[in-house]
Amino acid sequence: MTKPLLGAMVLILCCPILCLPARSQAGGQPAATDVELARSILKEGFDSHDYQVRTQAITAAGMVGRDETLLTRLADFLHDKNVDVRLATVHVLADLHSPQSEVWLRQTLQEDKTPEVSFAAAKVLAGMQDHAGTTALMDVYDGKRKTSSNILKKEERSTFDEFHSLPSATMFVLGKGIGYIPVPGAGEGFTAITMLLKDPKLSDRANALFILCRSKSPESLKLLEKALQDDDWSVRAVAAQMIAHTAQTNLRDSLPPLFKDKNQKVRFRAAGAYLRLSLIAK
Repeated sequence: MTKPLLGAMVLILCCPILCLPARSQAGGQPAATDVELARSILKEGFDSHDYQVRTQAITAAGMVGRDETLLTRLADFLHDKNVDVRLATVHVLADLHSPQSEVWLRQTLQEDKTPEVSFAAAKVLAGMQDHAGTTALMDVYDGKRKTSSNILKKEERSTFDEFHSLPSATMFVLGKGIGYIPVPGAGEGFTAITMLLKDPKLSDRANALFILCRSKSPESLKLLEKALQDDDWSVRAVAAQMIAHTAQTNLRDSLPPLFKDKNQKVRFRAAGAYLRLSLIAK
């Protein structure tokens, strides 16, 4: 085993946000075995040789929360060889609102040779009132800086092309009034929501579930609990996403069965949702 891979494994295994005490009562401390399983699912995604799998795992990690060790692991993906992975990382770091993110994103702005990535970093930095980001955007306005290349089209990897504008997830939250419940240090998961909304295989039923469960209520709890067992993978994925987004802690222990789901988008979101709700319980 190579040293970099060993280091990555140690980093994930030692992540304090994921190492929580065991307690099986619903809404209380999570079972240690389920925490370990959720953690291993994300680790599997991080270590995948498939850029699409890495992207999905990174996106789900943005649902967990702002843990320093996890942030450091995510920051490593800013140097990933794949453009989509780097773009995903930029936007997940923006979701997590970490002070360290500004330093890492400024470095990405300066060093990344792919215009799409540096432009994404510039927009996030500008949103943080960072001078480097604002200056870069002025260069874009003045025609001095490129914002696109042929890389994404050439490789047919345009998953994040819509991030050149205000993320659709943010517009969805503003337009539909999702009942987001702020938790200190927890990620907003906008990137994960965006990926679902943009998925061409997202069903109309899954779209409806987004709106029906935009706030926490007894009705939405029952609907989400049933949706976790739906035959449609996109309904299950949205259910896991909204359980985390609206902090439905009573449904946390309904998520582990999805750790073995055949669809990776469901697995990663179930793991991310479980770990986030475990953070709330802690």
